[in-house]
Amino acid sequence: MPRADRKNTRRRTGCFRCKEKHIQCTEEYPRCHRCESLNLQCVRGLRLTFREDAIQRGLSFGREGVWTRRPLRAQKQTQKALFEAVSLQPYLNRWVFLNVTTSDFDPNSTECLALPSDALELVAPSPLPSTYHPLHALPETDSYLLDYFIRGISPSCSLSTSHNPYVSLVIPLCFISDTLRHALLAVAANQLCLLGCNQFRQKACQHKDNALRGLRREISTGLQDEGTVATVLMLCFQDISDGCSPSWITHLRGGLHLIKYKGSPSSPSLWNFFRMYFVAHDIMSRTASDDWDNKWHGDDSAQLWSEHDDLEEIDVLMGCSRSLMTLIHKTSVLAATRAKILKNRPLTPSEVEDHARITVNLHDSLFTLNQRLPSHSGDRTDLEAIAHIKRLAAILYLTERLGPVKEAQAILGGNNHSDSYRSSPGGTQTYSKHHLITSIISSMSSLSNTNTATLLWPLFVLGNAGLENEEHRRFVLDMLLGIQRARNLGSVRRTIEAVKHAFGTKGLGLVVHGANKMLAQGTQTEWGNARFRFISLA
Repeated sequence: MPRADRKNTRRRTGCFRCKEKHIQCTEEYPRCHRCESLNLQCVRGLRLTFREDAIQRGLSFGREGVWTRRPLRAQKQTQKALFEAVSLQPYLNRWVFLNVTTSDFDPNSTECLALPSDALELVAPSPLPSTYHPLHALPETDSYLLDYFIRGISPSCSLSTSHNPYVSLVIPLCFISDTLRHALLAVAANQLCLLGCNQFRQKACQHKDNALRGLRREISTGLQDEGTVATVLMLCFQDISDGCSPSWITHLRGGLHLIKYKGSPSSPSLWNFFRMYFVAHDIMSRTASDDWDNKWHGDDSAQLWSEHDDLEEIDVLMGCSRSLMTLIHKTSVLAATRAKILKNRPLTPSEVEDHARITVNLHDSLFTLNQRLPSHSGDRTDLEAIAHIKRLAAILYLTERLGPVKEAQAILGGNNHSDSYRSSPGGTQTYSKHHLITSIISSMSSLSNTNTATLLWPLFVLGNAGLENEEHRRFVLDMLLGIQRARNLGSVRRTIEAVKHAFGTKGLGLVVHGANKMLAQGTQTEWGNARFRFISLA
């Protein structure tokens, strides 16, 4: 056959079977003649071969290799282009950081985190309850879900096994309030879904719908009681666990309204628990971002503590004292007030001086703060360590939101500007940012249980403090991943996203106003991101 005719007979549209045998395909559809006669599957398409893959497998790539007319030259090219992989041994089980841009390609996307396999260990169901057991009257599935809430969820909600208001106060109340019981069952079913048991998804929706219907009925008829407030609390609890959607803020505001305007409670301990939950979540949610809206948050949260509350006692739910949360609240309010002014104009000299004075006072109050263990947990050194970690995190938070205190002192006429520490008139020490970060990480490392969700806020503060040490970054992400393995809470997943975002943006130098700017210049610290303003960090 002439050369020109032979060239015209070459085609690239034949099936893979004929190409493998180097046979010209007749190209009938859906099966060519050869595949039809041999009863073979006839597949056609385009196969892509990458140069590195072809070289690694010893195959020819295009017109190179053994089929070229100059094999010696091709052999040299092949040897030169051999793929040399980078050893991954030093990076096994370690974080490798990569900066990205344009809000990880889609500012509206939500990262889906894979759930570790060891998080799927569920609590085994209790033996069949007796006739007189409270769970006996419930349907089998509801009995299992309530048992899971009692034994699988409640113990991790408090730092004390002997003083857990979820067990001692909320669970007994659910046998009186049907609406509250539906809310607890919805929380349990939703948590099981988060751990991979999707067969409970329908139950979670049904029980939440029943809880919302009952809540609307009680509010519309004016029959609000402890069960109503507890239902609002558990609906807030579920929304936080599920992914921190804005609906948890709606429930939070409703709960704050109920405890503020409710008459004399019949159970003071239960209402103290309600107050602690709602006020603490309101205060800590302000710390997630500069972009929080007054329509969601009021400025009177710190005034909701009861006059009978011991402000210095460490709360076993929060892992810190009410006094510390109040100082955190004042820091957030001052930072938000300054940010709002700076959007329109620079600070006046009197405003600069006032803000500097408040900053110094807050700083000194944090250093002289006394947090006392409760009488029932006098031997809990771990609880005392957690409270100390949160106090250091509050100082770091103040530094990042309001600037270094030494600059505020300079505005007020201070003269000492030591980079490591100084002695204040009260005899306290002011540590540098680096010292605070290393102290927090060292204290966290010494804890016996590092997978408790109460460390979420200190880790969030560390993640947004512009960490420059790669080991510190790995530590923060490893700690957050350990907390996620324990319960896979939506608030933890969102915090991981927020910390990764902070690492990427700060690593690229996208933060224009750093914490090292002087207050006198009217600059502010860029803190958090509006995408994550609904994270619950309590």
